[in-house]
Amino acid sequence: MGALEANRSPGAEDEFLAGLLRGHRFRFCGDAGSAADAIAIRRRVYVQGSGYDVPVPDAYDARSWHILAEDVELGTPCGSLRLTPRDAGPVEAEEYFRLPAALRQPGTVELSRFAILPAYRKSRTFLPVVSLGMFTLVRQMLDRIGVRRMVICSKPERLWTFEWLRFRRTGLRAGYDKLGGAEHELLCCEVREAAPTLADHPFRPFLEGRDFAEVERPAQVPALGLFGACETPDDRFTADGDAAAVA
Repeated sequence: MGALEANRSPGAEDEFLAGLLRGHRFRFCGDAGSAADAIAIRRRVYVQGSGYDVPVPDAYDARSWHILAEDVELGTPCGSLRLTPRDAGPVEAEEYFRLPAALRQPGTVELSRFAILPAYRKSRTFLPVVSLGMFTLVRQMLDRIGVRRMVICSKPERLWTFEWLRFRRTGLRAGYDKLGGAEHELLCCEVREAAPTLADHPFRPFLEGRDFAEVERPAQVPALGLFGACETPDDRFTADGDAAAVA
């Protein structure tokens, strides 16, 4: 990868990786205010940016964890992500797919509603900094609660991104009615099986969930939900209209 030159020394590489998240903060929503910020980001990306006729928040939000990414210098949110444990009930993917038996077992979490404001996406910053920060926090959470596997649904043009994150394609495809009928494929990641494949990954520390100053590892497992006060539109953020970063 161009950002990690072959002649960079191990010490310089560690310093480079440690500085990637600088200027951002990544945390789980733990109160109504942070939940409102996460909802506002999603609404900007999915409804106002992409034009999807999808409820924000929706029924899954009440039994999910939510991650918020923030621009520290500007003091504004810039990304959000939802984690829904299947232990709390069926996940959104089950509206379209019958999950394989292994994915219906306890210890499965669905990642969904990946939303990043246009100015912070890889296409404009070259490196997927916000995505890496949020995924680092996801991995930390999975280790804490003993999650065995993750599932995610992706549009065809984004499949390579999740394969790069060590998800495997299942071959199961369906049109997501609530997202304009766009075809999505179900991918899964067996956490323990994926770990050995990270040895040569250029962003291994993030994908393993190592500690970074910008990533706030929660002192205890966050509460699910927190979206009761977030059902009205929030116009605090001004983002130009691009398509969602990830479905």
